[in-house]
Amino acid sequence: MPVDLILLCGFLGSGKTSLIMDYLRQDTGGDTGVVINEVGEVSIDGTIVANDRSGIPVTVMPNGCLCCSLRSSVVDTLMALLTAPRAAGAAPIQRIIVEANGLASPGPVIASLAAPELIAMGVRVMVVSTYDCASGLPDADTFEDAAAQLAAARRVVFTKIDRADMAGLAHHRRIVTGINPFAEILVDEDRTRQVRAAFGSMRPGDPVKEAADALCALGRQGLAHPRIHVFRGSPVQALSWDDVATWLDEVSGLCGNRLLRLKATVHVSDCDDPIWIQSVGTTFSAPRRLGSEQQCSDAFVVIARDVTLEELRGTLGFAPIALSLSDEDAPARNGVLAQAIESV
Repeated sequence: MPVDLILLCGFLGSGKTSLIMDYLRQDTGGDTGVVINEVGEVSIDGTIVANDRSGIPVTVMPNGCLCCSLRSSVVDTLMALLTAPRAAGAAPIQRIIVEANGLASPGPVIASLAAPELIAMGVRVMVVSTYDCASGLPDADTFEDAAAQLAAARRVVFTKIDRADMAGLAHHRRIVTGINPFAEILVDEDRTRQVRAAFGSMRPGDPVKEAADALCALGRQGLAHPRIHVFRGSPVQALSWDDVATWLDEVSGLCGNRLLRLKATVHVSDCDDPIWIQSVGTTFSAPRRLGSEQQCSDAFVVIARDVTLEELRGTLGFAPIALSLSDEDAPARNGVLAQAIESV
């Protein structure tokens, strides 16, 4: 049976531990394991979670930051949870929630989780990020970490929604969509329902639909972030896989840690099926062949921080794919948005 490995990100104080505790109170099946990553030697959050719900296997990694940990320690911790004897009559573990500390960068963590032993156990990785509707995005000193977490997320859970009115929630939704048009945003006044949705089982995504929905979201939002840009790309010539791989290498090398997310569907001359490509930061998943029956056009979406279209066009020496800004035809930046993030 596949095991969902949910990497829970979110900036400091955005409600990650509360979200886990609320979920465990509802988890009557006892099929969830938890890994808490703490900064410092004293486990505060781990103790809170363990005391709040006995019987749940909780492991604490007090080594500062998952993205800075030795790869083996992360993998060994997860394998220990997956292979630990279960109590008589207990259901097998179906999900493990890994709570990263507020400064963790998702890309290197995901790279660590691509270990062969975890893949052999049927582990499926998903990033969930919390977003604090009371304080919004953090300031300039910590914006890079928060942006990377939001851009990596498959689901973004709005927290402290009781502190924002309808206009404020719509405003936060536009900001998050501007950073990650692929994310499913969970905003629900029913806390029980929202928590269940946050950690619900992963369903296989439809890459073609994801790309189409993202482009539609970009077209609707009409907002640009002063530091986050979403670029669309389309081929200017027939492509081989080597062409695509070379271009991806150049984009990754140019952007470095400023590359937040990349997704693409593309046809290449040396494969009969369209190919699905995605990355979190510069960590790329293995390319996936889509069924030849799936009708999809060639589309590239690149999300990057502090990178301009002029920099990309002027620096990339190999350009079989033409890039444009997703908001080139959008109206000028919304004044309210600019005021909210003027310090970022």
